[in-house]
Amino acid sequence: NRVNIMMIPETLTSTVSSGATSTVSLADGTKVKFDGSFKDANGNAYSGSVSVSLYHLAPSNPYLNELMPGSFLATSSNGSARIMETFGMLHVQLTGSAGQNLQIATGHTAEITVPVDASQSSTSPSTIPLWAYNENTGMWNEEGSATKVGNTYVGTVSHFSWWNCDIQLPQATLKVTVKNNTGQPLVNAKVTLKRNSQTYEVTGITDNNGVVTGIIPAGESLVLKVYDNCNSIVYTSTVAPVTAGNLYVLPDIVVTPSGTNYIIQGNLKTCTNANVTDGFVTLKAVNGTYFQYVSVPVSSTGTFSANIYSCNSGQQFVLEAFDTANMRSTGEINVTPTAATTNLGNITVCTGISEFIIYKVDNQSSKNLLPPIGAEYSSSTNTMVVTCYPPNSALGGFQMVVPNILGMGTYNTFNYLDVIGSGSSPNGIPSLGSTLTLQISNLGAIGQYIDFTINGTYTNSTGNHTLSVTGHVIRDN
Repeated sequence: NRVNIMMIPETLTSTVSSGATSTVSLADGTKVKFDGSFKDANGNAYSGSVSVSLYHLAPSNPYLNELMPGSFLATSSNGSARIMETFGMLHVQLTGSAGQNLQIATGHTAEITVPVDASQSSTSPSTIPLWAYNENTGMWNEEGSATKVGNTYVGTVSHFSWWNCDIQLPQATLKVTVKNNTGQPLVNAKVTLKRNSQTYEVTGITDNNGVVTGIIPAGESLVLKVYDNCNSIVYTSTVAPVTAGNLYVLPDIVVTPSGTNYIIQGNLKTCTNANVTDGFVTLKAVNGTYFQYVSVPVSSTGTFSANIYSCNSGQQFVLEAFDTANMRSTGEINVTPTAATTNLGNITVCTGISEFIIYKVDNQSSKNLLPPIGAEYSSSTNTMVVTCYPPNSALGGFQMVVPNILGMGTYNTFNYLDVIGSGSSPNGIPSLGSTLTLQISNLGAIGQYIDFTINGTYTNSTGNHTLSVTGHVIRDN
């Protein structure tokens, strides 16, 4: 499945001091009350000023699905898999005077207050479970509860990441396939589901096959809608209750999207005029957003076919083709379709790649990950994030989140590290038992390069593994 995300700007809410009780608030009534005890990432007591950044994510936010971390999948306190309905989320970032990440000291707590949306006041329970987001698993874990006080939920927490006030529901699975009226898969269509009592829609995005699959609440009817790329509702129906634990495959949904449909085809050739057999093509509208971006793999004979809709007639597109095996690209090419189906013929892919990640697990062949690659470094939190998810799932993927980066050097603490699709890391690489070391040889400014390697061993549910990674990526932020 494809996932759309939005980043939240880091905004300082207030500065407090250790050793003193303090309360930090937002204008909407969100509050956090600290007892003054903090620790650093190594567990050492911290003394000094603490920068506090609060962010309240309301269920009524139109970008709820894009802004929240992970999904609504959760693990209850008894270990059961659950799906949730949110009544408000809170993110708290604590930073020391040297830019280091801080936490509540061991044995201490903070009181959080989360506003209840007016639209949920009549359906919000008097007591609600609290869930903490686990960055290593991508799941929410049940940890305590909050009590409704007036139009807010008030609870006590012992650490900070994301916190979520949610009711929990049993799970089922739903598979949806969306096609246009000519039988072509509808790519990047937004498919939403909503419980009858829910005030917001939960969103999924169709892939290159027009398919989106996800976990749904079991045992109740749901309202399903399909939005096209112009954000017009083109289909509405009711999904009958699905028994907990079951998979229900809906019959194909056929819609007539608004806008203009373009099919862009071609054949990729290497520098020596052979067919590119390991590569992909990206296509986006000029002045379009990332959410309108299409990426398709090439066939074994080098051909590709990208199906894309535009809200404008005469739309111009930007195409870039990649030869993964030889680490080459075309660079960006402007394409103006001359017909509903436009065949561009042979396209030579022979320009050197500007950024890449190469990884090798155990004795497997090395795999090359090419753009789009996201690379960010926050000087305020000293956190580095590098992410790459290619359209060809056989290539795997890469993601790392590393705290306390103070410049070039050697680091061995990861908030999250995963080599996706390698067969060796189904739930991320566990830190326990890992000897992995990150070496940063270059940490450029925005628009310049970050160069790094990761080497070492780790142990997970499939055994002991050796990992080597080389990254040459452009810093985006």
